[in-house]
Amino acid sequence: MDNDFLTPIPGGDAQRIRVDAIGEPGGRRFRLIAAVSGETHILWMEKQQLQALGLAIEQMLEQLPDRSNLFESTEVPIELDDTTRNQFRVGRMELGFDITSDRIIISAHDVQQEESEQFPSLNVRVTRNQALEISTDAALVVSAGRPRCPMCGSLMAPGEPHVCPEQNGHLPLPLDGDEFLV
Repeated sequence: MDNDFLTPIPGGDAQRIRVDAIGEPGGRRFRLIAAVSGETHILWMEKQQLQALGLAIEQMLEQLPDRSNLFESTEVPIELDDTTRNQFRVGRMELGFDITSDRIIISAHDVQQEESEQFPSLNVRVTRNQALEISTDAALVVSAGRPRCPMCGSLMAPGEPHVCPEQNGHLPLPLDGDEFLV
């Protein structure tokens, strides 16, 4: 008999959860930090993964039936431990909804986990209010990065000239003083 079904999956109800980015634009690292059962878990992810998570949660919240007590606070004032050993890079994420507890389930799989392994590395259940905060914060964190070129949409490095393919790769040419020929 296979004992995989007897292995408990870490996780539970999130006492506190947040997203943030560390570093300067262009070199930032993104993470989701959750306190579950008094233990802090840090999920490192790519910018696109965080953006996709925020959008998926927003779409899920729009599809769920309304609840009258959406704005009740469930966050417990608990400190998050940035030095926890419970950290991993996210490879795959899944969202679900538990009707009985009215909670959204975020399942995260470690990128180093074998493809054949079915069980997530962490399951976190969040309230609708917490999910809304994750979605909002993810959009803010992602948009706080490098600006995009209005012509081609490419990310522009801070303090460096942008070579835009829409202008055939030409930079603005300086004329006299502060004037530029575009």
